[in-house]
Amino acid sequence: MITKTDIVTEYGAYYQAGKANEKSLISLLTQGRELINFCTPIKTDDTIYRLGNAAFASLVQPFQKTFTQKGGVTFTPNEIRVFNIKIDDVFSPDEIKATWLGFLASLTEVQRKNWPLVKWLMEKYYKKIIDRDMERSEYYKGVFAAPETGTPGPDGTSMNGLQIQLQTGVDAGTINSVDLTGGALAVGTIFDQVEEFTDKISEDYQGVEMNIFLSRSWYKKYMQDKRAQGFYQKFSDKDIDSGIDFTPQSLKPLASMAGTDNIWCTPKENLLHVSPATLMKNKFNVEEAKRQVAVMGDWWEGLGFGLNQVVWTNIQPTI
Repeated sequence: MITKTDIVTEYGAYYQAGKANEKSLISLLTQGRELINFCTPIKTDDTIYRLGNAAFASLVQPFQKTFTQKGGVTFTPNEIRVFNIKIDDVFSPDEIKATWLGFLASLTEVQRKNWPLVKWLMEKYYKKIIDRDMERSEYYKGVFAAPETGTPGPDGTSMNGLQIQLQTGVDAGTINSVDLTGGALAVGTIFDQVEEFTDKISEDYQGVEMNIFLSRSWYKKYMQDKRAQGFYQKFSDKDIDSGIDFTPQSLKPLASMAGTDNIWCTPKENLLHVSPATLMKNKFNVEEAKRQVAVMGDWWEGLGFGLNQVVWTNIQPTI
């Protein structure tokens, strides 16, 4: 849908050739996809990616001549759901002809789906806002809700993001919930709380390189608190890195976690981004009918953990 009310009010319902072009259209910066850059990609055409988790019992025992069985392997199922996501939009390109935006129309091209407006929307709107929406609303905070027939689905309902998976795993006792001194993250203690968080990772994984994820706001507070500890002779932010002292772990801020007080971590090979092995050749389908242009796009995508037992978070059980 195209809304041009303010443009017409301010500039009038007419077009002046040569007075404006695409460089005259300025938009806000948009957040790109970020979280999936820290994932291990899994390519499959299955709509549910099924894994089997193996747990090994100990084997070693003192020698005796009698055979004494000890050991065993326990297999448990685990799956990551892949969600079908889409965009639908429709608009009338003719609405911009007699306006300041007329440079995006065409006087010679009969097919409106080939007008400059459509190309501009593809490059500046659809691709960028899909990335923004996935990062801001779906990857971490998304909670899937079955769509109501004929009604567009609300933001954050296209897939189950990592936050709900963390909470579900904590409630089920399969994801490790870490208690921090003072409970909730606090400005004056965030540095100590992050170190405490890494201290409570299983010692088997203390030496494994992992990213500690949190919001950008808490990341900044952590860095400020780290500087305030007085461990550095200089007090420029350039002298302080995001590594956790005496560990192979590092802090990674995520835009998708904005507004949350969560911390979580897992080895990269355990954080999986599942998408089709066979990609569609054209991401968007552009159709024209009765002077209207419709833009449609759909794809499959999912996030999850290969093994819940090697995930740690400060999220607490709800039950």
